Amino acid sequence: MDLLLLAISLFVLGTVMLFVLAFGKRESHTRFVEARLKAFREDEKPSDDKEEVDGLRHKQDYSGIPAFSSLLARVGSSEAIALQLERAGVPLRVGEYYMIRLIAAVALFLAPLVFGFSLFNLFIALVLGVVGYMAPSQWLKNKRNKRTERINAQLVDMLGMVSNSIKSGYGLMQSLEFAGSQLPDPLGLELRRMLREATLGMTSENALHAMGQRINSKDLDLVLIAINIQRAVGGNLAEILDKVAYTMRERERIRSDIATLTSQQKLTGIVVGGLPFFMFAIFTVMNPEYMSVFFEENIGRLILVVAIGLEVLGYLAMKRIMAIEI
Repeated sequence: MDLLLLAISLFVLGTVMLFVLAFGKRESHTRFVEARLKAFREDEKPSDDKEEVDGLRHKQDYSGIPAFSSLLARVGSSEAIALQLERAGVPLRVGEYYMIRLIAAVALFLAPLVFGFSLFNLFIALVLGVVGYMAPSQWLKNKRNKRTERINAQLVDMLGMVSNSIKSGYGLMQSLEFAGSQLPDPLGLELRRMLREATLGMTSENALHAMGQRINSKDLDLVLIAINIQRAVGGNLAEILDKVAYTMRERERIRSDIATLTSQQKLTGIVVGGLPFFMFAIFTVMNPEYMSVFFEENIGRLILVVAIGLEVLGYLAMKRIMAIEI
């Protein structure tokens, strides 16, 4: 009962801390905008291109409260985590993200100990604590990959709009502004943000580079490289963008063909991976006493944990084998 009360207390404490972080005072962007405008009025220039590209991020407070700001500054990972949150489109600050990871780790760590303290329960608690701490990171990675896939699916439409606008006599930034107003999120949002950064003083090259850094898409990098090459050596930009769009359509067609050819192998992996769990459930229902050794004996519990771990490793291995880059 004491462990249960301790777990409930820690969970409530973590929830309250997360609530305070979520609704705490955020840093105002007004002072930053005023500073940028003041720099233009006084004809001030950034010291180098990298500072200009990253300036809009370095001015923000990502951790939520000063204590977390100083802690994350010492760790040196706040900027990298903030960039990952931007790429995933998750409206969290770094402090809030770490709080979620810590609360999940503590909650899962205490869950087995509620049923009693033993070496096996402690081992399970440690495993679940690690899983709870790593699960938000994997969720963030999946969110980032899905957002990148949605952006890649919108790039062909964007290139068509930009190419047609250039053929009509508009400039590149005007064409991108038109595409940003027509396209839905997330690509439309990134285009509007890029144009806003260019309006605040970044050069168009650096604004495009910052957008590519935020999105981290190979297809978008291909578009940006084509634009940079055209600006360096000249040429028909509309024709170049049409060829890039054709290349992207062909790559998508190849991806679809590969997904069709590997669908049987993926289904086989799902069946083979799920068969042990299915058979374990069947035997448990048919003969509970025969399967009770996995729950009552330490050696049985250890075998069960090892089997689950091997299942997870097999799933990750098959997923890695089936990941074909185009």
